[in-house]
Amino acid sequence: MLKKIKTSVFLIILSEILYWILNYLSSNNNSNFGDFTSGVLLGISVGIKLIGIILLLVCIVKYKDE
Repeated sequence: MLKKIKTSVFLIILSEILYWILNYLSSNNNSNFGDFTSGVLLGISVGIKLIGIILLLVCIVKYKDE
């Protein structure tokens, strides 16, 4: 149980770090490659955050049932 909670918190923090990197790097994106990498970073960040939140919610629901 605790391992899943730690994993979900790690995923949420990782997604926030990726989003921070996206904001840092996207200040001067004028090329197609810059737009592509911004899109990839945003997609990965959002996906990881959703997985972390869903995993955390599942852990909370299972903890309430016990």
